[in-house]
Amino acid sequence: MAALARLLPASFRRWLLTQLDDSSADRFARAFHASPDWIVITRLSDGLIVEANQGFQNISGYAPAEVVGRSMSEFKVWVHAEQRQLLIDEMMRDGAARDRLVQLRRRDGGIRDCMVNCTLIALSGRGNDHAVWIARDMTEQNAIHEQFRVAFKLMPELMSISRLSDGCYIEVNDAFERITGLRREQVIGRTSLELNIWRDVSQRESLVQHVLASGGASDHFMLLNSSQGQVREVLLNAASFEARGEHYLIVLARDVTEMRRVQREIQDLNAQLERRVEQRTADLQTANQELSRALNELRLTQKHLVMSEKLAALGALVAGVAHELNTPIGNGLTVASTLEHRVRELAQQAEQGLRRSTLTQFLNDATQSSEILLRNLARASDLVTSFKQVAVDQTSSQRRQFLLAGLVGEILLTLSPSLRKSGCQVVQQIDPTLRLDSYPGPLGQALTNLINNAMLHGFAEGVPGTITIEAQALDAQSLRLSVKDDGRGIRPDDLNHVFEPFFTTRLGTGGSGLGLHITHNIVTSVLGGQIELSSTLGAGSTFTLTLPLQAPQNDGPDLSTPRARPPDGS
Repeated sequence: MAALARLLPASFRRWLLTQLDDSSADRFARAFHASPDWIVITRLSDGLIVEANQGFQNISGYAPAEVVGRSMSEFKVWVHAEQRQLLIDEMMRDGAARDRLVQLRRRDGGIRDCMVNCTLIALSGRGNDHAVWIARDMTEQNAIHEQFRVAFKLMPELMSISRLSDGCYIEVNDAFERITGLRREQVIGRTSLELNIWRDVSQRESLVQHVLASGGASDHFMLLNSSQGQVREVLLNAASFEARGEHYLIVLARDVTEMRRVQREIQDLNAQLERRVEQRTADLQTANQELSRALNELRLTQKHLVMSEKLAALGALVAGVAHELNTPIGNGLTVASTLEHRVRELAQQAEQGLRRSTLTQFLNDATQSSEILLRNLARASDLVTSFKQVAVDQTSSQRRQFLLAGLVGEILLTLSPSLRKSGCQVVQQIDPTLRLDSYPGPLGQALTNLINNAMLHGFAEGVPGTITIEAQALDAQSLRLSVKDDGRGIRPDDLNHVFEPFFTTRLGTGGSGLGLHITHNIVTSVLGGQIELSSTLGAGSTFTLTLPLQAPQNDGPDLSTPRARPPDGS
């Protein structure tokens, strides 16, 4: 029984010795049966079971009463018979076998992993050698151990376990092999110093001291050598633990070599980008200054061109009116000179004796001449009045109340020479009661540009056409004014560009590209309205102006700079 006591687990043995003395066989037997471990005594000669405890029943499923006096082989508890034979061979050779992991089969067929110890004993009065078998069920512990072993092996981070006493590795995982380039069999039982793993040996000493002082280390940046001659950058975590009286160091390191390389590349790239941005910023500032100077020059040039366009329009107006005045004034001069000649004849005849028939003829001629003279002078007076009003409006751009029909009539009168020369006929359909409180000069200039645009671009040279001007009130605040021609229309590709400055389809042949641009600015900025264009190729074009009856207050019209973009598709 003393030998049996030595085989019992230490914890159980300590408890047992406090409860029993060596002579207390009865109480020892009770303790024997109370052990949670499988304890069986068998005869070596034939495997007969001499004694079995409750632990045997718990593990195997067989009650002691069922097995005592029968051979162990009858129950087929050994999954691998060779494992039993190896234990017997070692026990016969050394007297005992300790801590051997075997598999035992339960009564229900389940397989249990057990840690077995066995020893030879000589039972008093029996004369045959016996064996005491002690088995502890390790199935659950082995399962947990296997899970941790697999997790340890498959961790993507480098992991190692080493003894603190001598620094020898006792376990490493696959990531350790991958990062260091060393195989597990090269590492186990050797130290990191022997394997030249640390780039700086002092780093390991510092790490160990830190772990011993605080129990662990977190995210320590360290450099490791690999067998390929590379240096790996890692963030290392470590902790110490104790097992079976020995202190160990477990290390987990995450390889950040590539991440830090990418970070350095990003930092270099950011530095390059900052330098490029600074250079680009300087270049843009220089370019902006040059563009500002160019824009100022362009605006000045545009202003001069617009002024030239306005002066050219006024010059054309003057030339047209002068040509129109030539006829009535010429007729008046002719009649006046004829009448003067007839007066001299009458005076001569009066000295010689005036006859009644001569006097009657003179009076008839004088009456006709007076009528012709008055009619032509009235025509000239109307032309002068219209020209004077249009010229004043266009040069002064003063706000006043006016009838739209009267303004259009005055414009058409001043444009009549150009209209007759082009062969175009103008049809006016305007409500004679439409009164505006607006700027007649800019509105007249816009209408003049639209009519001239129709004559210049709407009709082929020598081909007559009709221009229709219509206007009607939309409500109490606004009206719609349209200038429509039945000419050749505008190409779809050009519709979105007609209001842009310097865009013309007749560059160098009479078109400056500013007429419609000025018109758009007048309508949208000065008159406070909108202008839209619709056109069908081969069927003519229509410019539609939507204007308020009372124009917005302006400090003064500025027609040189555009204030709004034309509507899309107009």
